[in-house]
Amino acid sequence: MKAFLKNQYDKLIHYLMVYPCNFEITDPGNPYKGKIDYPLMFSQYNNFVNTLINNGVKVQFLDLINSPSQVFSRDIGFVVGDILFISKMKSPERIHEPAALIKFAEKYNIRTYHMQNHIEGGDVVLHDEVMFVGMSRRSTLEACSEVQEVLNSNNIPVKVIPINFDNKKLHLDCVFNSIDKDRCILSSYVYDTDIIKSHFKKVISLKDEDADVLASNFVCLGNNTIVTSNKTTAKLLFEEGVNAIYSDYSEVIKAGGSFTCSTLPILREHN
Repeated sequence: MKAFLKNQYDKLIHYLMVYPCNFEITDPGNPYKGKIDYPLMFSQYNNFVNTLINNGVKVQFLDLINSPSQVFSRDIGFVVGDILFISKMKSPERIHEPAALIKFAEKYNIRTYHMQNHIEGGDVVLHDEVMFVGMSRRSTLEACSEVQEVLNSNNIPVKVIPINFDNKKLHLDCVFNSIDKDRCILSSYVYDTDIIKSHFKKVISLKDEDADVLASNFVCLGNNTIVTSNKTTAKLLFEEGVNAIYSDYSEVIKAGGSFTCSTLPILREHN
C-alpha cells in the first residue's frame, strides 16, 4: 500500500479513521461531560463516513485501543511525502493510540518514522513546499527540528515552519486550514499570521466565535470540494466558489474535535 501527501487539498484517495466505540469526554472542565447523545453521535458519524465514501474516498478503520479520544485519528500520525510519521503523544490517556497505526503500517508495508519528540498530527498543516506546525501544548520545537532532519535526509523538499497560536485552542487545525494552493481560512487566534499569509494569495478571515466551534476544522476532498460541520464556513466557501458540503457533527464537537480531527489522510493524488 502506498502513502503520499504533499498538501491538504489534492484529490483525496484514502483516509484512516477510528470508529467512536469508546468515545467519552473525560475532561472535568468540559461542560458537555456526561452529556453526549450517543444515538445522535453515531448517526452523525455514520453520515460523515457515508459522505466520504459517496465522494469516492476509501475509508479504513484502525483497530480499537481503549481510549476515549481515539476517534480523533488525525493526531496519531501524519504523512509527508511518502513517509508516515508516527506521533509521540503527550496526553497520558492517548499515549497508546499510535499502536493501532503502527500495526496498520506494518501490515501494509508503509514506510514509517517514529517520532522521538512530542508532536501531534492536529498541529500539522502540510502545504506543498512547507509544513506548518502549531506550537501547541502537545507539539514542540524539538519535534519540528526532528521532522526537518528526516525530510532533509530523505531528499523531501519541505520546510518545517513553527506557528505560534493561542494555546487555549488544542491544535493548529482548530484555528487555521488551507482550502487550496492559493487560499486558506484563518482566525485571529493565530499569532504568526504574516508567516502564513506569505504562502497564500488570499486569506479568508474567520471570526473568533466561529473558530470556537471549529469552523476551520473541515476536510478537503479535492476537485474544489470540502466537507464542513459549520454553516458559516459552508457559506463563506460557497461564496468563494467552493462546493461546500455541510454535515452536522455537533455531538463529536462537544469533545473538541471535528472533521479534520477525525480523519488521518494517507494518500492523495499527485503529479
